[in-house]
Amino acid sequence: MKITVFGVRPDERQHLERWTQQRGDDLVQTTALLTPDTVAKAAGSAGISCFQTVPYEAGVFKAMRKLGIKTLALRNTGTDNVDFDAAQHYGIRITNVPAYSPNAIAEFALADMLYLLRQTGLVQRDLHQDHYQQATTHIGRELRCSTVGVIGTGRIGRSLITSLNGIGAKVLAYDAHPQADPQLHFEPVPLSTLLRQSDIVTLHIPGTPTNTHLIDQAAIAEMKPGALLINTGRPNLVDTTAVIAALRTGQLGGVGIDTFEHESEDLLALAEAGQFTDPQWQTLMAMPNVILSPHIAYYTETAVRKMCETAMQALHDMVERQASDCEVFPDQRLRQAQ
Repeated sequence: MKITVFGVRPDERQHLERWTQQRGDDLVQTTALLTPDTVAKAAGSAGISCFQTVPYEAGVFKAMRKLGIKTLALRNTGTDNVDFDAAQHYGIRITNVPAYSPNAIAEFALADMLYLLRQTGLVQRDLHQDHYQQATTHIGRELRCSTVGVIGTGRIGRSLITSLNGIGAKVLAYDAHPQADPQLHFEPVPLSTLLRQSDIVTLHIPGTPTNTHLIDQAAIAEMKPGALLINTGRPNLVDTTAVIAALRTGQLGGVGIDTFEHESEDLLALAEAGQFTDPQWQTLMAMPNVILSPHIAYYTETAVRKMCETAMQALHDMVERQASDCEVFPDQRLRQAQ
């Protein structure tokens, strides 16, 4: 089977080549992103696989239809950048990787919490400025003595709660579609209660339109003064302007952001101009109580292998039997658990 794989990164090549050896597929690999201008690279393919945070818009699906390609297999979970109405209009079916490694993202969120609780950014700033004595004055807080508010109790949220239970932190949780789990210890509460009572708020929900700016100026005002905010979820969940203002006043004590609100636009600019420039990104980068990372919370050897293998298998299933457990339907994506 001929498959064109877009957006291939160096770390994926060994897994894609192993798939070729084991399954005999003809994988045409390209580092190019999937856009209306690059779809032609997939001519003659049974399906397309790709991984990108920039949009999959109508022009992509129209071009796929002209080529007779009916399946787009994403090598990631999030689908908020997919125009499902356009995909459905042009007869394109979408699959994703529902869970490549929930632990990877949960562990990353936990690492951000610990970094911020111990004021490590301030310590590092002082040491780099040769202010050794000043670096010893930033007293930390213990996670075990903190209340952590977990927004979203899907796979990632539950993995994080498991770790927090082991540490001994108190866990509050909010989910629009709660899932019972007797093995986990947390208190389900309304969102407003979680915001008011949590020392740390961490986001693990999909980036659906209804979740856009869930954490805005009003939500931040409800939080404890000096609370920490972690977003390893989706870019649109947080109002960055409100976050910067709250950091400046001290209403927020620190922030960890792995999914930046404007990353899609910034990545498109990077691809076109060769520069990643964003005033708000630069403002946050200059703050010692902020951790910025370039959407890498998922990024482990285990996760990359699963992303490649699951996407290829899903594409095979769609072509060979017109069905896959990984297919994402327009009405299901709104409830898709992180």
